[in-house]
Amino acid sequence: MLLAYVYKLDPSSSQKKELEEQVEMLRLQYNFRIRERLDAYRQVTFPAMGDYCDIYSRAESSPLSCSVSKNALYGNPWTRDKNGFWKKRSPLAQQDADLPNLKRERPWYKRIQHHVLQQMLRRVDEGFQRFFQGLSAIPKTKRRGQYHSFSYPPGDVRFKGNKVRLPGVGWMRFYQSRLVPDGFKVKTVTVRRKSDGWYVSVRLEDTLVPNILSPSEVTSAIGVDLGIKKIISISTGEIVANPRFYAQQERRRNIRSRAANRKVKGSKNRRKAYRYLAKLENKVGLQRQDFQWKLAHKLNSETKCCIIFEDLNVKGMMKRCRPKIDSTTGKYLENGQLAKRGLNRAIWDASWGSLKEKVKVIAAKLGNLFHEINPKHTSQECSACGYISPTNRDKEKFLCEDCGNIADADIDAAVVIRQRGLKELGIELKIREVIPEFTPKESIKISSDREHQQQYVEPGKPLEIKQLLL
Repeated sequence: MLLAYVYKLDPSSSQKKELEEQVEMLRLQYNFRIRERLDAYRQVTFPAMGDYCDIYSRAESSPLSCSVSKNALYGNPWTRDKNGFWKKRSPLAQQDADLPNLKRERPWYKRIQHHVLQQMLRRVDEGFQRFFQGLSAIPKTKRRGQYHSFSYPPGDVRFKGNKVRLPGVGWMRFYQSRLVPDGFKVKTVTVRRKSDGWYVSVRLEDTLVPNILSPSEVTSAIGVDLGIKKIISISTGEIVANPRFYAQQERRRNIRSRAANRKVKGSKNRRKAYRYLAKLENKVGLQRQDFQWKLAHKLNSETKCCIIFEDLNVKGMMKRCRPKIDSTTGKYLENGQLAKRGLNRAIWDASWGSLKEKVKVIAAKLGNLFHEINPKHTSQECSACGYISPTNRDKEKFLCEDCGNIADADIDAAVVIRQRGLKELGIELKIREVIPEFTPKESIKISSDREHQQQYVEPGKPLEIKQLLL
């Protein structure tokens, strides 16, 4: 089992300067290696005419028979394996072998530990591997302010109480908000710069984790339906409202963004204005993260429980609308993208994927079972008789045209999700269905310091704040 604990660092002024300089040097080297890989990729796909040479004889040759330029950065891409046979180096191995040359030509890079440089090269290689697999676009260089972190492999970073030793930087204090549990081993350590300071993320591994619950051991199950207005609807009848943290700060963000754009480029006032914007973004992220962790603990409040979500294709849901063109005039017609833009922003603010990942983590820690089902027609299917029709649902009201079942639409969908999940897993449970016929309107506050966050509950069954948060 893997966990990540994040601590805030307390570096001195000289250490802050050293961290800033190392991040900037790593960014420049990252961009240089990206351009190297791009040049090599273009050279293979579209060979450029010029002076070329054979690798072994170093005699000039035609680019049709040899695509290695004699002005290339790496003279020999081949190496011998253990058996003495020639083996072509991978691009990562070639760039890794060039790091000693980098430190000889640019001595200031000796301040950065070699493992940190190797981790940077792995980031470059992972970006190209994802591109070749069709999972992402071709990697691009990063501007100043887009490269924020660097990593150490296991065994390089030492911890002693509330102090940490980073190779190349030295010992520094950190805010030890929680202790590392016994039995966990420190793996990768990542140092990251944020708008409010420097943080260290410690990746922990524990092999002694609770066994994943088998379907035969499940004693209870809940289905969870994701939404925009109501971020989750639970099959037990509880509904949690979406706090929309990004939307709350949108007006302030727009005002500050316009003010920052009016500042003189390169001035200190402009940097201060954008630093304030970054703090707003960081605040929204922290609020959302705190809310989702508490929600994940609430969903895992029972033991030997099966938690069933719908496997939504969020990336497909946020695609742009297809353009509509008038066949006679050739002009573009309205295709609803303006309204879709607001929906995409609301989906992004809800951050369903992040919520599900947190629920998975808590379920793995407590030994609960997590499962996802196909979301097709879950909001159109009746939980009582199984009849599917798009006209069964009218906004938040669900009225089955076959059996006349009346229920809240989102909670009925959560019950359908639970029924499908139990059927796929082969679990038989006797659960008494309690589905309200309308969306509950009574609400309680999640915490006293956030008056805007509310939780809808079933009338007559109010939840205690401690039960909701813990």
